[in-house]
Order: sequence, then C-alpha cells, then structure tokens
Amino acid sequence: MNNTMLLQRLHKLQETFTEKETELTALDREIGDGDHGVNMKRGFNAVKEKVTESSTQEILKQTGMALMGSIGGASGPLYGFSFVKMSEAAKDEIDVENLRELLEIFAETVSSKGKVSGGEKTMYDVISRAKEVLGEDGALKLEDLQKLADDTKDMIATKGRAAYFKEKSKGTVDPGAQSAVYLLSAFTLEEEA
Repeated sequence: MNNTMLLQRLHKLQETFTEKETELTALDREIGDGDHGVNMKRGFNAVKEKVTESSTQEILKQTGMALMGSIGGASGPLYGFSFVKMSEAAKDEIDVENLRELLEIFAETVSSKGKVSGGEKTMYDVISRAKEVLGEDGALKLEDLQKLADDTKDMIATKGRAAYFKEKSKGTVDPGAQSAVYLLSAFTLEEEA
C-alpha cells in the first residue's frame, strides 16, 4: 500500500465513521458516556480536512496529530499517539511484513499508554489480536476483525468508564473495540477496503 492509497483509505474513514456514528454512540450509551460515535466522526472529519498528500510516514503522523487534536476522552490520545508511533516505523510502501510491525506498534502503544492488557473489554482486545487475523496476503478482513470485537461482549470491563458498570458491562460490545474494527480494516493490503 503506497502513500496515495493510505491517504484515500484514511479519508474514506470519515464516511465510515459518519455512517457508524449512531451505532458507536448506542454502544457507548450502554457502558460509557455516549460520545464515542460523535468523537470518532469528529476525529476523521479532522483527518479529511487536515491530512494531505505526503509521504506514508507524514500521512500517519498528520493523522495522529489530527486525532489527538479533535477526539475527546481516552480514544483521541490512544489512537492519535499510536498513529504517530506507527509513522516512525512505516515504509514508503507498506507490505505484509511492515504491516505486521505497524500492528505490533499499535498494540504496544495502546497497551502502555492506556495501561491495558487483553480481556479487559477495550479497543486493545481487537488491536492486540489483529495480527492473528492478518492473512499471508496482507488481508485484514472486516468479518475477522468483527469477531474479535464480538468477543468483548462476554467480557466484564475493568478499565475506563465502562469499568463502573462492572457485571452490567457484560452483553455489550465495547465501543472502542468496535471503532478499532473500522479503523484497522482501512489497513488491509487487499484492493477492496
């Protein structure tokens, strides 16, 4: 995936998050403060406005800065800082090997910044396992990522605002895990994203 395709995919996330705003907001109302859909839409509106044609590294860095500057709550810094860290390791042309490395950095950054590990019902539950569903051809299929998010439904939240809901957090897909599905699917090396 070259810089032009990466930029197109990241800009296309603006449409995705506009379309999924209601769904993410509904999930966040169940176990959060109900603003995740609005925040993700705002974040990718900023990406569409501010991130322009540049090197692959610069596109990822600009995306991170745009997300940190526009998304409230924990998601802005977690997603934003992850993009900035990924920009430091990105190749001009992202291949399967580089994508694996970027996914590793994404997971490590979210883990250290968010102080999370697996099974705590967070975006990390999808991001940390994305490498497991990455095909040999570089495919990150939406349905495979969705299964990872669906797995959070049976978890009890122990981090973030959802942790206040304790047992009641069970039965709802984590909103951050769901937004991670859409975000990660943009990184598939398949032609169709």
